[in-house]
Amino acid sequence: MSSDEHLTGTLEQSPNGLVLRTEGGGTWELDSTRAARKLIGSRVEIIGQRSGFNGLVCDQIWPAGQPRPRGVKLRLEFLLTAALVAYGLYATIGAAISTLR
Repeated sequence: MSSDEHLTGTLEQSPNGLVLRTEGGGTWELDSTRAARKLIGSRVEIIGQRSGFNGLVCDQIWPAGQPRPRGVKLRLEFLLTAALVAYGLYATIGAAISTLR
């Protein structure tokens, strides 16, 4: 079971990808998005799930000292449900219009 972590440190590029170097001397290998690359060299805060010994799967990453950004997670099941409802409405309206002609 992975545990949630809230870490602060400097984001750096390594040969294997992004790493976070914390003030205490720890190094975390990050599994993050491409958007995090614009923060390389900056002091950042990260929230994510621990993966293995020193791995971290990032949920959010932002510049340290700034308020935590509100996470917008588009859940696939809600998107599929909305698409199904929209298609149902389209089909119903289309059927109603074709019977009126």
